[in-house]
Amino acid sequence: TPGCVRLYLCRHGQTENNRLRKMQGARVDPEINKNGYEQAERLGMAVGKLIESDTIHAPTLVAHSKLLRAKETSAILADAANSVLKGKQEPVHLYGEVSSLGEVDFGDLDGKDVNSAKSVMMSTFASWATGDIDGRAGGEGDSGREVLERGVKALETLSQVVAASSTPQGSMLAVSHSTYLRILLALVADAPLAESVLWKINNGSVNVVDVNVEGKQRLVSTNSGIFGGLKRSNDLQLTMPECHLIRRNEVRHLDGMQV
Repeated sequence: TPGCVRLYLCRHGQTENNRLRKMQGARVDPEINKNGYEQAERLGMAVGKLIESDTIHAPTLVAHSKLLRAKETSAILADAANSVLKGKQEPVHLYGEVSSLGEVDFGDLDGKDVNSAKSVMMSTFASWATGDIDGRAGGEGDSGREVLERGVKALETLSQVVAASSTPQGSMLAVSHSTYLRILLALVADAPLAESVLWKINNGSVNVVDVNVEGKQRLVSTNSGIFGGLKRSNDLQLTMPECHLIRRNEVRHLDGMQV
Protein backbone atom coordinates (compact mmCIF):
# COMPACT_ATOMS: atom_id res chain seq x y z
CA THR A 1 0.00 0.00 0.00
CA PRO A 2 1.50 3.41 -0.94
CA GLY A 3 2.96 5.32 2.00
CA CYS A 4 3.06 2.21 4.17
CA VAL A 5 5.50 -0.28 5.61
CA ARG A 6 4.54 -3.93 5.83
CA LEU A 7 4.36 -5.97 9.03
CA TYR A 8 4.20 -9.75 9.12
CA LEU A 9 2.54 -10.51 12.46
CA CYS A 10 2.99 -14.17 13.34
CA ARG A 11 1.86 -16.45 16.11
CA HIS A 12 4.53 -18.48 17.91
CA GLY A 13 4.98 -22.22 17.40
CA GLN A 14 2.90 -24.68 19.36
CA THR A 15 3.57 -25.39 23.06
CA GLU A 16 2.39 -28.31 25.16
CA ASN A 17 -0.16 -26.00 26.77
CA ASN A 18 -1.55 -25.32 23.29
CA ARG A 19 -1.65 -29.02 22.52
CA LEU A 20 -3.37 -29.80 25.82
CA ARG A 21 -5.75 -26.83 25.43
CA LYS A 22 -4.71 -24.94 28.55
CA MET A 23 -5.02 -21.19 28.96
CA GLN A 24 -1.70 -19.61 28.12
CA GLY A 25 -1.47 -15.90 28.77
CA ALA A 26 1.22 -13.54 29.97
CA ARG A 27 1.80 -15.41 33.25
CA VAL A 28 2.85 -18.77 31.85
CA ASP A 29 6.03 -19.12 29.84
CA PRO A 30 6.54 -22.60 28.35
CA GLU A 31 8.89 -23.49 25.55
CA ILE A 32 7.62 -24.62 22.17
CA ASN A 33 7.25 -28.35 21.54
CA LYS A 34 8.50 -30.51 18.65
CA ASN A 35 5.53 -29.58 16.47
CA GLY A 36 6.08 -25.90 17.31
CA TYR A 37 9.74 -26.19 16.31
CA GLU A 38 8.73 -27.50 12.88
CA GLN A 39 6.11 -24.77 12.51
CA ALA A 40 8.80 -22.16 13.22
CA GLU A 41 11.16 -23.81 10.72
CA ARG A 42 8.45 -23.88 8.05
CA LEU A 43 7.72 -20.21 8.71
CA GLY A 44 11.41 -19.35 8.36
CA MET A 45 11.78 -21.34 5.16
CA ALA A 46 8.80 -19.45 3.70
CA VAL A 47 10.44 -16.14 4.66
CA GLY A 48 13.73 -17.25 3.10
CA LYS A 49 12.01 -18.18 -0.16
CA LEU A 50 10.18 -14.83 -0.15
CA ILE A 51 13.49 -12.97 0.16
CA GLU A 52 15.16 -15.27 -2.37
CA SER A 53 12.50 -14.46 -4.96
CA ASP A 54 13.20 -10.71 -4.54
CA THR A 55 9.61 -10.14 -3.48
CA ILE A 56 8.93 -6.55 -2.50
CA HIS A 57 8.38 -6.21 1.26
CA ALA A 58 10.05 -9.52 2.19
CA PRO A 59 11.04 -9.14 5.87
CA THR A 60 14.66 -9.28 7.04
CA LEU A 61 14.09 -8.02 10.61
CA VAL A 62 12.43 -10.20 13.28
CA ALA A 63 11.00 -8.94 16.58
CA HIS A 64 9.25 -10.88 19.33
CA SER A 65 7.49 -10.50 22.68
CA LYS A 66 9.32 -11.15 25.94
CA LEU A 67 7.87 -14.65 26.31
CA LEU A 68 10.02 -17.71 25.66
CA ARG A 69 7.71 -19.26 23.06
CA ALA A 70 7.96 -16.13 20.92
CA LYS A 71 11.74 -15.79 21.39
CA GLU A 72 12.33 -19.42 20.42
CA THR A 73 10.10 -19.15 17.36
CA SER A 74 11.96 -16.02 16.22
CA ALA A 75 15.40 -17.60 16.57
CA ILE A 76 14.38 -20.81 14.81
CA LEU A 77 12.69 -19.06 11.91
CA ALA A 78 15.64 -16.70 11.42
CA ASP A 79 18.05 -19.66 11.25
CA ALA A 80 15.75 -21.49 8.83
CA ALA A 81 15.40 -18.44 6.59
CA ASN A 82 19.17 -17.93 6.48
CA SER A 83 19.72 -21.60 5.66
CA VAL A 84 17.58 -21.06 2.57
CA LEU A 85 19.47 -17.89 1.60
CA LYS A 86 22.95 -19.44 2.10
CA GLY A 87 24.59 -16.04 2.26
CA LYS A 88 23.50 -15.06 -1.25
CA GLN A 89 21.27 -12.20 -0.07
CA GLU A 90 20.85 -10.00 2.97
CA PRO A 91 20.36 -12.32 5.96
CA VAL A 92 17.45 -12.24 8.36
CA HIS A 93 18.41 -10.43 11.56
CA LEU A 94 16.91 -10.69 15.04
CA TYR A 95 15.80 -7.24 16.13
CA GLY A 96 14.90 -8.49 19.60
CA GLU A 97 12.16 -7.93 22.17
CA VAL A 98 9.28 -5.49 21.75
CA SER A 99 7.36 -5.38 25.03
CA SER A 100 4.08 -4.24 23.47
CA LEU A 101 3.78 -7.57 21.58
CA GLY A 102 3.02 -9.50 24.79
CA GLU A 103 0.07 -11.82 25.22
CA VAL A 104 -3.02 -10.79 27.16
CA ASP A 105 -2.74 -11.37 30.92
CA PHE A 106 -5.61 -13.74 31.72
CA GLY A 107 -5.27 -13.30 35.49
CA ASP A 108 -6.26 -16.34 37.52
CA LEU A 109 -7.45 -18.12 34.36
CA ASP A 110 -3.88 -18.76 33.24
CA GLY A 111 -3.00 -22.44 33.21
CA LYS A 112 -6.59 -23.62 33.47
CA ASP A 113 -8.29 -25.93 31.02
CA VAL A 114 -9.65 -23.89 28.10
CA ASN A 115 -13.12 -25.40 28.37
CA SER A 116 -13.45 -24.60 32.07
CA ALA A 117 -12.24 -21.01 31.58
CA LYS A 118 -14.11 -20.32 28.34
CA SER A 119 -17.32 -18.90 29.80
CA VAL A 120 -15.46 -16.41 32.00
CA MET A 121 -13.15 -15.31 29.19
CA MET A 122 -16.00 -14.97 26.69
CA SER A 123 -17.93 -12.87 29.20
CA THR A 124 -14.90 -10.59 29.54
CA PHE A 125 -14.60 -10.28 25.77
CA ALA A 126 -18.31 -9.54 25.47
CA SER A 127 -17.88 -6.66 27.91
CA TRP A 128 -14.88 -5.29 26.02
CA ALA A 129 -16.68 -5.68 22.70
CA THR A 130 -19.58 -3.52 23.89
CA GLY A 131 -17.34 -0.77 25.22
CA ASP A 132 -16.80 -1.77 28.85
CA ILE A 133 -13.04 -1.80 28.35
CA ASP A 134 -11.97 -1.38 31.96
CA GLY A 135 -13.09 -4.84 33.08
CA ARG A 136 -10.16 -7.16 33.79
CA ALA A 137 -9.57 -10.67 32.46
CA GLY A 138 -9.57 -13.26 35.23
CA GLY A 139 -10.31 -10.60 37.83
CA GLU A 140 -6.78 -9.20 38.03
CA GLY A 141 -5.41 -9.55 34.50
CA ASP A 142 -5.32 -7.04 31.65
CA SER A 143 -8.15 -4.63 30.99
CA GLY A 144 -9.41 -4.18 27.45
CA ARG A 145 -8.13 -0.61 27.50
CA GLU A 146 -4.59 -1.80 28.33
CA VAL A 147 -4.58 -4.31 25.49
CA LEU A 148 -5.89 -1.77 22.98
CA GLU A 149 -3.27 0.79 24.06
CA ARG A 150 -0.57 -1.85 23.75
CA GLY A 151 -1.77 -2.77 20.27
CA VAL A 152 -1.50 0.82 19.05
CA LYS A 153 1.94 1.08 20.65
CA ALA A 154 3.11 -2.06 18.84
CA LEU A 155 1.95 -0.76 15.46
CA GLU A 156 3.71 2.56 16.07
CA THR A 157 6.91 0.97 17.36
CA LEU A 158 7.29 -1.64 14.64
CA SER A 159 6.44 0.72 11.78
CA GLN A 160 8.87 3.34 13.11
CA VAL A 161 11.66 0.74 13.35
CA VAL A 162 11.11 -0.22 9.72
CA ALA A 163 10.87 3.39 8.53
CA ALA A 164 14.13 4.24 10.30
CA SER A 165 16.03 1.13 9.20
CA SER A 166 18.35 0.73 6.24
CA THR A 167 16.52 -2.36 5.01
CA PRO A 168 15.28 -1.69 1.47
CA GLN A 169 12.31 -4.00 1.74
CA GLY A 170 10.30 -1.76 4.08
CA SER A 171 9.02 -4.60 6.22
CA MET A 172 9.42 -6.48 9.47
CA LEU A 173 8.26 -9.76 11.00
CA ALA A 174 7.07 -9.92 14.61
CA VAL A 175 6.19 -13.01 16.66
CA SER A 176 3.35 -12.59 19.11
CA HIS A 177 0.32 -14.42 20.55
CA SER A 178 -3.16 -15.46 19.50
CA THR A 179 -5.55 -13.51 21.75
CA TYR A 180 -3.46 -10.37 21.52
CA LEU A 181 -3.28 -10.67 17.73
CA ARG A 182 -7.06 -11.05 17.45
CA ILE A 183 -7.49 -7.72 19.24
CA LEU A 184 -4.65 -6.04 17.33
CA LEU A 185 -6.06 -7.16 13.98
CA ALA A 186 -9.53 -5.94 14.98
CA LEU A 187 -7.94 -2.52 15.59
CA VAL A 188 -6.23 -2.64 12.20
CA ALA A 189 -9.41 -3.58 10.34
CA ASP A 190 -11.76 -1.56 12.60
CA ALA A 191 -13.69 -4.80 12.94
CA PRO A 192 -15.94 -5.71 15.90
CA LEU A 193 -14.12 -7.32 18.81
CA ALA A 194 -17.15 -9.61 19.11
CA GLU A 195 -16.18 -11.08 15.72
CA SER A 196 -12.41 -11.05 16.11
CA VAL A 197 -12.53 -13.20 19.24
CA LEU A 198 -13.72 -16.03 16.97
CA TRP A 199 -11.04 -15.55 14.30
CA LYS A 200 -8.62 -18.42 13.82
CA ILE A 201 -5.01 -17.49 14.53
CA ASN A 202 -3.13 -20.78 14.23
CA ASN A 203 0.26 -21.57 15.71
CA GLY A 204 2.87 -20.57 13.14
CA SER A 205 0.41 -18.53 11.08
CA VAL A 206 1.10 -15.18 9.40
CA ASN A 207 -1.02 -12.02 9.32
CA VAL A 208 -0.02 -9.22 6.96
CA VAL A 209 -0.65 -5.58 7.82
CA ASP A 210 0.34 -2.37 6.04
CA VAL A 211 0.93 0.62 8.34
CA ASN A 212 1.07 4.19 7.10
CA VAL A 213 4.27 6.08 7.93
CA GLU A 214 3.43 9.33 6.16
CA GLY A 215 1.30 10.84 8.90
CA LYS A 216 -2.13 9.43 8.03
CA GLN A 217 -3.94 8.56 11.25
CA ARG A 218 -7.35 7.66 12.59
CA LEU A 219 -9.05 7.93 15.95
CA VAL A 220 -10.15 4.91 17.96
CA SER A 221 -13.03 5.92 20.21
CA THR A 222 -16.32 4.73 21.62
CA ASN A 223 -17.84 5.15 18.12
CA SER A 224 -15.29 2.93 16.39
CA GLY A 225 -16.13 -0.28 14.57
CA ILE A 226 -14.36 -2.40 17.20
CA PHE A 227 -17.38 -1.81 19.44
CA GLY A 228 -19.82 -2.94 16.76
CA GLY A 229 -21.66 0.38 16.46
CA LEU A 230 -23.02 0.13 19.99
CA LYS A 231 -23.18 3.43 21.84
CA ARG A 232 -21.97 2.31 25.24
CA SER A 233 -20.01 5.22 26.65
CA ASN A 234 -16.31 5.17 27.50
CA ASP A 235 -13.62 7.82 27.30
CA LEU A 236 -11.34 5.95 24.91
CA GLN A 237 -9.36 8.27 22.62
CA LEU A 238 -6.51 6.50 20.83
CA THR A 239 -4.79 7.93 17.78
CA MET A 240 -3.27 5.23 15.61
CA PRO A 241 -1.63 5.07 12.18
CA GLU A 242 -3.90 4.33 9.26
CA CYS A 243 -3.61 0.56 8.63
CA HIS A 244 -4.73 -2.01 6.09
CA LEU A 245 -5.28 -5.70 6.83
CA ILE A 246 -3.85 -7.52 3.81
CA ARG A 247 -4.08 -11.15 4.95
CA ARG A 248 -5.19 -13.03 8.04
CA ASN A 249 -4.13 -16.46 9.32
CA GLU A 250 -2.02 -17.51 6.33
CA VAL A 251 -1.04 -21.15 6.90
CA ARG A 252 -0.16 -22.54 3.47
CA HIS A 253 3.48 -22.91 4.55
CA LEU A 254 2.22 -25.38 7.19
CA ASP A 255 0.48 -27.72 4.75
CA GLY A 256 0.33 -31.28 6.08
CA MET A 257 1.07 -30.22 9.67
CA GLN A 258 -1.07 -30.14 12.78
CA VAL A 259 -1.92 -26.46 13.30
